[in-house]
Amino acid sequence: MKLKAQWQEFRKTAWDSRAPRERRVMAAGAVVLAPVVGFFLLWQPAHEAVAKLQHSLPLMRMQAAQMQRQAAEVDTLRQRAQPALLNPTAMKSAVESSAVAFGLRNSIESLDGVEPNGVRISFSSVPYGKWLEWTRSLQRDQHFRVDTLSVVALPTEGMVKISVTLVNGVNK
Repeated sequence: MKLKAQWQEFRKTAWDSRAPRERRVMAAGAVVLAPVVGFFLLWQPAHEAVAKLQHSLPLMRMQAAQMQRQAAEVDTLRQRAQPALLNPTAMKSAVESSAVAFGLRNSIESLDGVEPNGVRISFSSVPYGKWLEWTRSLQRDQHFRVDTLSVVALPTEGMVKISVTLVNGVNK
């Protein structure tokens, strides 16, 4: 059965069979209910969604800008030259020159190379703050990192005995 025929059948059975007064009441009800239904089904959800979007859009824009900055930083870091992998002899030389610059050379008890790319250092008595500053400098400038560390507090305040292994690159 075609749609037009179905509509005509519905109209005859449901609408035309009603009394004129009943049809007017139903039409008036439809006129009153249509805007209410339109309000609750269409306008109110759309209005609330617009308010939520207006609230979240600046945050999303800020996050997008941050992601773009981070992506640019990743590209910059990928293009940065990788530090050379130093052998123990070169590391010993770099550690000694850095220790001299920081005034820690006299505190070094022993300095030994560790294969394939490390150096073991023992300090008999060193100011802890000065040692931390020196280690940060080695990490930042020479790309050395602490592999193993042993710190023993000495009776003198701020002084420690340290045994540390520094490596350059990744141990394999």
